Amino acid sequence: KVQSEFDARLDMLVAHMGGFDLTWQSGIPFAWLRLPQGWRAYTFARMAEEQGVLLRAADQYAMSNGRAPNAVRLAIAGGIPRQQLDAGLAAMGYLLPRPPNDMAV
Repeated sequence: KVQSEFDARLDMLVAHMGGFDLTWQSGIPFAWLRLPQGWRAYTFARMAEEQGVLLRAADQYAMSNGRAPNAVRLAIAGGIPRQQLDAGLAAMGYLLPRPPNDMAV
């Protein structure tokens, strides 16, 4: 039953984010999303949080001397109702093609 729920949530994730650089594996309750040009992982995570979406930048999972991709980790478990997950995925889908114009170089 748990695996069936993960699969349904993964299907939702792919339906919203499948057009982006998304990496996932069946049976695993998270996916990695490489961000489009113009985004930094930290900035995307912060702007997503402003929309009520909590996620983590890839560098939070990298070893201290390692290099992290410009990506975020998307968890699909955690007891979030499907309707709320769907709304969060829609918010991210809206943000992704709209990177901020005022990124400092």
